[in-house]
Amino acid sequence: MENYNVLVIGGGPGGYETAIRLSQLGLTVAVFEKERIGGVCLNKGCIPTKALVKSAELVREIRTSKEYGLPEMDVSPELAPIIERKNKIVDQLVGGIEFLYRKRKIPIIGSAAVSIEKKEDGFIVASADGESYQSKYVIIATGSTHKSLPGIEIDEVDIMSSTGILDMQELPESLAIVGGGVIGCEFASIYRALGVEVSIIEFLPRLVALEDQEVSRRLTTAFRKEKVKIHTGVGVESIAKDGDMLTLKLSNEKELQAEKVLLSVGRQPVFDIETKGFELEMERGAIVIDDKMQSSVEGIYAIGDVTAKLQLAHTASKQGLYAAQEIAALEGKAKAYDFKLDYINIPRVTFTNPEIGSVGYNEAEAKELFGEIVVGKFPFTASGKALTMSATHGFVKTIARQDTGEIVGMHILGPQAAELIAQGAIMISQKMKAESIEDIVFAHPTLSESIMESVEDLAQISIHKI
Repeated sequence: MENYNVLVIGGGPGGYETAIRLSQLGLTVAVFEKERIGGVCLNKGCIPTKALVKSAELVREIRTSKEYGLPEMDVSPELAPIIERKNKIVDQLVGGIEFLYRKRKIPIIGSAAVSIEKKEDGFIVASADGESYQSKYVIIATGSTHKSLPGIEIDEVDIMSSTGILDMQELPESLAIVGGGVIGCEFASIYRALGVEVSIIEFLPRLVALEDQEVSRRLTTAFRKEKVKIHTGVGVESIAKDGDMLTLKLSNEKELQAEKVLLSVGRQPVFDIETKGFELEMERGAIVIDDKMQSSVEGIYAIGDVTAKLQLAHTASKQGLYAAQEIAALEGKAKAYDFKLDYINIPRVTFTNPEIGSVGYNEAEAKELFGEIVVGKFPFTASGKALTMSATHGFVKTIARQDTGEIVGMHILGPQAAELIAQGAIMISQKMKAESIEDIVFAHPTLSESIMESVEDLAQISIHKI
């Protein structure tokens, strides 16, 4: 029986990065991954969708060529070549990770883990192919899967999940998206740019409901300008095949028809491994962990979506690096981190058009927590760089406590928001105040100047805001 210091179950961003870090710290490690290394994010999520986002962005710019002083142009995109490009990007990235693993001599066990058995000196993990492996520590990184709705079956042909839609080869005339969260809104942006008639049905009162209300409202405005049909505060009761179309019966007694349906109503943790000799504390299907990423059972750690802390790839990665450092410290090979992972300080990004980037508390949360707050805002309509890009829809909003001046939230809707928000994450994690950035020079002309002006607006000294 092969013996390792650590066995990692799941080769997504959290799992595969954790294994590399453990190897760097001098520990022996192997990774269980029944599919390709990289998990959902790399193979069926984050990276594939961003490839489609770029194709959609180019189509949008070509169709608005006159705004850039160019002749009017048109393009009739075909989906199959776009999907082929996406697949090539995924293959290249996965191949790169596999190369890293070969160079570091980290074994990938190409089978599912089916059981974890507790022994006096560690754990034995059995795989679906009948093999067993022993380790002192186990890190569970089994991720999540898409949810469905009662009475509605995802067949990945007519009614698709966010995985199935990435393999669709032809553009439909119309697409109904059930769920107006991050995933639903990203696909709405992609397929509307590619010329598909898009409708969004969202049960909650507004799109991207976890974002700041102003961000949600302005995104809705942008979508409607692009002729995306939005139905909020309404549910889907049934979906029936009607010839070549699908008929969606809504909770407001109305009906909606579309050629294809994307069901994006959230994700749920996946943990279907048998445990022998112990029980893990669970909460709503998620593994309960402490600040060190350890479960209720000593020696077993959990990271990523299976913990339901914040279901983002970079959250999983950071949790994994934290767990690796903790295990290495227990083995006398490293010093444990002396800080606690604060999930509110992890940036959240949505690749819609316009993009969304947020970190820290939104305005309503900040008021509830801190009482009096100060809000600084700067519109991209006043940004020289945004004007040159013809991308002026949106703003930067910075939120600070009135009593201490500490910046506690930043929310960006607009061009390259997903890149810009890292600056807000640094400010908030370092507990900076508005005056803390006075000695920082922001390059001109850049979009990041809008962050500077938003922070300056906390003290009402923004130069270019009217």
